[in-house]
Amino acid sequence: MKVLVNGQLIEYRKEGGGPAVLLLHGWGATLGTFDQLAAHLVKTGHTVYRFDFPGFGSSPHPGAAWSVGEYVDLTAAFIEKMKIKKLKAVAGHSFGGRVIIKGVATGKLRPERLILMAAAGIRPKPTFKKAAFTAIAKTGKVVTALPGLAGVRQKLQKKLYSAAGSSDYLQAGAMQQIFINTIKEDLTEYLDEITQPTLLVWGEHDTETPLSDGKIMQQHIASAELVVVPQAGHFVYDDDFGASVTAIDRFLI
Repeated sequence: MKVLVNGQLIEYRKEGGGPAVLLLHGWGATLGTFDQLAAHLVKTGHTVYRFDFPGFGSSPHPGAAWSVGEYVDLTAAFIEKMKIKKLKAVAGHSFGGRVIIKGVATGKLRPERLILMAAAGIRPKPTFKKAAFTAIAKTGKVVTALPGLAGVRQKLQKKLYSAAGSSDYLQAGAMQQIFINTIKEDLTEYLDEITQPTLLVWGEHDTETPLSDGKIMQQHIASAELVVVPQAGHFVYDDDFGASVTAIDRFLI
């Protein structure tokens, strides 16, 4: 289904009946990534809302270089558009978790509970690869635009970004500037403003948002519980669905 939110055409789904739960997907994913989780929540007596963020799935690119703040505003407007008066929980994976953290900390999102699955938002300490990516993100276009390089521009850019370890940037296409705006924002200070009960679900072997990020969030969020899923990676809710929903079910009771 489609709905117009803040001038953006948004693909969304609403399923089930009972207390409302909103699911927010990660970078590069779509609302479909939560098919299994949504079906489970419906069976356990919830109304599940989910949508494609602008620039992903069937929701068009926003047409401007958004930052996390614009995605927060869009999410808040979606909740209002759906006339959700009481949101039992909002759950987000990776980038979706980033939106939740900033939205809740600023008071624009007001769920009763938070479920953060491998949430992004902790800016990593500088490393050689991160420094290389930052430099390339700022100068890559200039370098590849030099005379004599026009014919190999795309190939050279691919090598530069791959060397910097940023496959997400390569896959971002028209979303590249939004990706840069997103990853450069450290949300650590926002965590201290979150007072709602929070469930952190993390894969033991997550290499995208490492377990250390989850531990930092647990330290900063006053009412946070960290559940570590053995052997799981970044897509923890897919790698071990059973362990993930067991934790979620207990948290939502």
